[in-house]
Amino acid sequence: MRKYFPILSLLAVPFITQAQKTTAGLEKPESVVAYNDGYFVSEIGSKLDPVGKDGDGAISYINSAGKLETLKYFDDVLNAPKGLEIIGDVLYVADIDHLKGYNIKSRKKVFDLNLEGKALMLNDLTKVDDSTLVISDSFKNHVLQVNTVTASWIKLKGDIVVPNGVVYDAATDIVYVCSMGPDFDGTGKLFSKKLHDDNAAFEELKNSPVGLFDGIVLDGHHLLVSDWITIKDPVKGNLYVYDLKNNKYTKQEIKRSPADIALDTKKKELLIPQLLDDRLEIVSLKTLGL
Repeated sequence: MRKYFPILSLLAVPFITQAQKTTAGLEKPESVVAYNDGYFVSEIGSKLDPVGKDGDGAISYINSAGKLETLKYFDDVLNAPKGLEIIGDVLYVADIDHLKGYNIKSRKKVFDLNLEGKALMLNDLTKVDDSTLVISDSFKNHVLQVNTVTASWIKLKGDIVVPNGVVYDAATDIVYVCSMGPDFDGTGKLFSKKLHDDNAAFEELKNSPVGLFDGIVLDGHHLLVSDWITIKDPVKGNLYVYDLKNNKYTKQEIKRSPADIALDTKKKELLIPQLLDDRLEIVSLKTLGL
């Protein structure tokens, strides 16, 4: 399973042909989050080992003009950083078996939840409130809830085979998760759970699309999900738009290796790290008909 990861339909709509901005020069970008008018990007590093404690990971900053302004924003050792989320002035990042937090203004590490021996590959993050994150562990098939004040955590009910992207809808108290399928075989699906219902477990969404899903975001009543299609020599990717109101979805072709996508709600743009090609692509939601 692990040896392949590094090279990791219904209504169709046209191929996305024009990005608003593209930033090159990254080192295997995995996740991105908007901050003010710029973006933080996590980079696994040139060795492209998602669980290797090799110290070649980084978090870079891209400014509002799309220029790679700072290759290594925080002066700290990161191995294979993936999911990013911001709460207040703290940027949280999943790094294999640690959940770390950095003060954006001081650039100092202010949080480090050590899950060595308990987690295998922490992946995506989503904010629940000012003291709570939900995080996926792709190699343990778990989704965790973390309190960043007490540094405590629990496993949410219901295992998912290779969970990856997570997103929380505060209006409905529902966590949505996309998966990659057993051995990254591309048979992943979409799942949901009422977060604060202890009796609820993750269940598959009705009429879920199937794919090698990486990132997931919520725009109104639509879930946007990135799909690698395959991890072995991919030539293209897919973007799914799943309508939560009618349980239908559309699919369109995008560039290959679309990793942990994010929304810039201020600019109404979709941020797409292209992991294998070392780029961040930014697409207007209007291009997607949203």
